[in-house]
Amino acid sequence: MRHLPDNPSLGFLRKEAKDLLAALRESSPDASLAVAQRTLAVEYGLRDWAELKAEVERRVAEAPVVPDGLTEALAATFGLGQVTAPAAPVSFNLMGRAWSISTDRGRWLAITVFPWITPDQAEVGARLRDAAVAAGVSAPTPVRSPEGRFIETVQGENWRVHEWIEVGPSPVTPAPTVVARRVGEIFGTLHSLAIPTDEPMNPYVTYRRPDAEWQDLLGRARAADKPWAEQLAATLPTVRELQTIEADFDGAEFMLCNQVINPENVRLSHNDELVVTEWDFAGPLTPELEVAWALTHWTLRPAINPTAIAAFRDGYLHTAGHWPDLTLSSFATAVTSYLNWTYNTICESISPTDPDHADFAERESTDLLKHPMSCSSLENLLAAVSA
Repeated sequence: MRHLPDNPSLGFLRKEAKDLLAALRESSPDASLAVAQRTLAVEYGLRDWAELKAEVERRVAEAPVVPDGLTEALAATFGLGQVTAPAAPVSFNLMGRAWSISTDRGRWLAITVFPWITPDQAEVGARLRDAAVAAGVSAPTPVRSPEGRFIETVQGENWRVHEWIEVGPSPVTPAPTVVARRVGEIFGTLHSLAIPTDEPMNPYVTYRRPDAEWQDLLGRARAADKPWAEQLAATLPTVRELQTIEADFDGAEFMLCNQVINPENVRLSHNDELVVTEWDFAGPLTPELEVAWALTHWTLRPAINPTAIAAFRDGYLHTAGHWPDLTLSSFATAVTSYLNWTYNTICESISPTDPDHADFAERESTDLLKHPMSCSSLENLLAAVSA
């Protein structure tokens, strides 16, 4: 699901609708702007264009206010200079809110991160990010604190800071051909780097909860009177079926991979270049596992997109020179990530830490249960890739 920024612009939304119209016309030449606008609104979790416009107006009128002292504390902790204006809200996701900070030295983006993203983990991501930038991939420039760390704790949360860059929204889905090809090129470039790593695999891509935990989750959703509780009940057989897709890691040749280059972690720059904004989740995977994961994010929604699949593959081949041999087991870590994201998001919706997390998780839970991953969808995706 797409999520609006804290201070959304109707101008950006109109551009997104036009971009989506161009993408829709690649497979449906008669698609209209009205259809694209309605489709975009649904992607934002709203019914139609009018409701999307109303939500934009509401957000602009009710923009979050920076907590007392946060701007100055972040500037001092990361050595950003003298603050010239209060921090402005940018966007919110399940990790927390990002803020724009202006100082006498420039403009910066401060981002909250999960507690497990430690300074050491950030160094792993920086290693891959630096090599990727040297190879032509666009990414924000991270800031080290005066102590030399990328991650610092401020007002009880973990933060990192980037130099500000002017970017637009995330690419629309279905992905336009030109975007899908460029995404494929980015993955091919990263895999061609073949950076060795002895980092352990993140449990997020390996650990699967037993059925009893999913049943308990259903009970909690029903007790909380969640409107989508019965959708969750109907999805549990699909969850069990997905659990049968397993990876064989024996003898696997792991390399350092980004692991989260999905539409939400990519932005379009002023020249329509793609900027990869997130690197802190980097860890070991194989090209097969990461390509399969990427296909589920870029070519599976709202339906399998053969045009985007072909463009992604062409872009990957252009920079990597070969295409990984994919089987159904190649989707194993994509399945695990999807299941853990779904479980954790539903947990947050049932017991949110604050109103912002409640709104984000509720919207995301609704979307995840409306469009669940399934074995059949992955089998069809694999068939389309092999066609």
